[in-house]
Amino acid sequence: MRKPLPRRADMVVVGGGPAGAVTAWLAARDGLQVLLVDPLRTGGRIEGLSPRLHRWLVSSGIGTGDSLVGPLPRRVDWAGVADSANGEYLVRRDRLDAHLRDAAVASGATLIEGTARPERQTVDLGDGQRIEAGWVIDARGRGAHGRDATRRPGFSTIAISGACRGARPAGPGISVTALAGGWVWTAALPGGELWAQYSCDARGDAPLETRLAAALAEARPELGEIRFDAPPRAREAAPVLPAPIASLTALPVGDAFAAMDPLSGHGLFWAVSSALATAAVRRTLAARPGAASEALCRRYIEERARETCLRNARIGRDFLRQETRFADAPFWRARRDFPDDLPSHAPRDEVSVAQGLVLRDGLIEEMEILKTPRSPDGIGWLGRAPATQVWRDFQTSGPGEAFLGRWGPAAQALLAEMSPR
Repeated sequence: MRKPLPRRADMVVVGGGPAGAVTAWLAARDGLQVLLVDPLRTGGRIEGLSPRLHRWLVSSGIGTGDSLVGPLPRRVDWAGVADSANGEYLVRRDRLDAHLRDAAVASGATLIEGTARPERQTVDLGDGQRIEAGWVIDARGRGAHGRDATRRPGFSTIAISGACRGARPAGPGISVTALAGGWVWTAALPGGELWAQYSCDARGDAPLETRLAAALAEARPELGEIRFDAPPRAREAAPVLPAPIASLTALPVGDAFAAMDPLSGHGLFWAVSSALATAAVRRTLAARPGAASEALCRRYIEERARETCLRNARIGRDFLRQETRFADAPFWRARRDFPDDLPSHAPRDEVSVAQGLVLRDGLIEEMEILKTPRSPDGIGWLGRAPATQVWRDFQTSGPGEAFLGRWGPAAQALLAEMSPR
């Protein structure tokens, strides 16, 4: 029998995936009384882990537990061009999620097995208990959006995935292949396990296993006959745009806030990134209460989510447009113009100064930022040096020894920022 829960907590997080678990971990480390609610039913699946997120997980101290696989070589067959690269990491999501929840508990959070419905100042648990909270965090993933069609594109995409084995084993590595009906991502792990995912239109009469097997036969014919370890499952995979924030103390994070197209490769990074943004809002409102801080925090979290979501939707769109072999196929034709025709990365040849929102000592504030060819959205700092101060000194003195001596690594960082990628 579960011991009685408090009627009130500083924070209740509903959902224990990466976004919710990292949010709970950060809040518990700050001394808040945190309840983390999750059904603990995460199905096993394999996902890519970006180098940037891998570095953050290691440097922050939370780590990845025993979920990490790789680095593994990567092969891409896209737009009629075969390409390969080295050094991509994978994670086993069930193990990663469990590890992050354990880290939150080790920092002082209480893990509750179950479901819950978040409201503005309360959370209703599945067993009927109601808990009041100063902060309510919705981390329920895509399921939090319900049937809100206003935030979705005019197409519906699913990702059919499952663990399988081919008649002929594949060497360890990652493969991405474009097909007329969508695209296939496979991850062959050391030991012979193969994870396959087929992103395709949600409409289709054939069973999921039949659709995934047919896509694999076309994308990876060298594997021979495919046997699935368990029936494949499907999950929604179309982008979901963020909605305006109704309350700064009842915040969505991760896919509950905005969901990324898998083609952008940004899903896990967005989950953790949005948890960090929520922590910045919480800390700023606690340190500097008042209407001015509330307006600043609202701008920060809404602009950040909108820009991130649109940028990654445009990255996915650009990949789709590169694949001209299937331009007239229904799957590709329906998706190649979402969300718009704006560039995913606005070209910038010059350096300029503008006002922007940044973090200083973990708190949100508005200050001058530097927009550069490498960072068109702007940066506030070069290491620990204010970026605009380094830039103005460069304009006055040029890249000589005196400038390099005064600013050291910050000067070198500025010179790199001024060079196109």
